[in-house]
Amino acid sequence: MKSPRVQFEHPTQLAASAFLRALSEGDAATAWEHLSRETRGLLEGLYAARNAVALHRAAGVESSAEDARLAEVVAPLRAAVVAALGVDRLGGFGVSGARVVDRNTAYVLLLPEFGDERIVAEADWKPSHLLAFVHESREWLVDLGRTATLSAEADLPDPLGAIRR
Repeated sequence: MKSPRVQFEHPTQLAASAFLRALSEGDAATAWEHLSRETRGLLEGLYAARNAVALHRAAGVESSAEDARLAEVVAPLRAAVVAALGVDRLGGFGVSGARVVDRNTAYVLLLPEFGDERIVAEADWKPSHLLAFVHESREWLVDLGRTATLSAEADLPDPLGAIRR
């Protein structure tokens, strides 16, 4: 596999920060807006199984607080990320420049404890996790499957992987 191209000003950097901040603050609507269609579908399926409702009743969760299912659908994802990253540290990760795998896949590395520096040389940090994105509907969205695959390839723990029923 060839090395991904590094891009220092890429939409995934801001998307990763907004996604992690939303989870940190318990903002289910914003977190939901940053998820790929496939990831949303998996979470809706998990919701259906957990609540013993027909899948068509669980599908189509809206990203507004008016949808009563939203918080419950996002809760297992938030719990998994909090368990992986730590509730106290969730909002304190730095985000690397994007690694562009192909035209539809990119990822950022999450950097713990890099201090107050805004720009840190790559030799001075060690990533703890990565967050993968897919490009769909003209947006870069967090993807559960790509995060798992790329985390395994990089020998990093998957921050989304411990989602439980």
